[in-house]
Amino acid sequence: MRFRVIGNLTFLAFCSAALAAQTAAPNPQKPPQPTKTAHQLFVEDQDDLRGPDGKPLFTEEEYKERVKVRQATLRRVLAAGEIKTGDDFMDAAYIFQHSDSPDDCLFAHILAMEAVFRGTTAAKFIAAATLDRYLQFTKHPQVFGTQYITDRNVPLPPGTGATPIPFGRTLEPYNDSFLPDYVRIDFCVPVLTQQHENIVLFNQGKWPRDTMHPRCD
Repeated sequence: MRFRVIGNLTFLAFCSAALAAQTAAPNPQKPPQPTKTAHQLFVEDQDDLRGPDGKPLFTEEEYKERVKVRQATLRRVLAAGEIKTGDDFMDAAYIFQHSDSPDDCLFAHILAMEAVFRGTTAAKFIAAATLDRYLQFTKHPQVFGTQYITDRNVPLPPGTGATPIPFGRTLEPYNDSFLPDYVRIDFCVPVLTQQHENIVLFNQGKWPRDTMHPRCD
């Protein structure tokens, strides 16, 4: 091999040293990690809320920060067109509704309706719940009756039942005449009489999980 001398041999020595360094040293950069799917983020979110012992794994503030990270990831994959199925849109809706921001709840409602449009009928309940949450955050009464709000006027005795919150619940503020019950049924929401029975159970220290969210078919 022949080299062309430019000015003097210093340049040749410098190039040889640089080439040796490039070939000898491995690239320290790690390959980019694949972005988590909407369902992976949903499972992670649910695990944060309920650990192996049924208790949250993080404080409320820690959980909110983790939700923000998940939401930022979802916005990127949404912008890239990587969320395509109704199930993916439903999972994204559940994550965005875990927010104290009315804009996030409205966004979650739109995602849920997109999920329904794409054939995921199970998303009808979260579509109703996100609308109720958006109405609450904008100082309007809920209309479906999906939000059982803590009522500090009804304290529960310590150790009563299985509910983790030491207070009863209320549906108020609630415009319960805004929708007929058959629309609630269409959106997989319990009818008005069942909602009031759920409140009674809550205020007895019980958790009416099975009757708060009827199955969607």
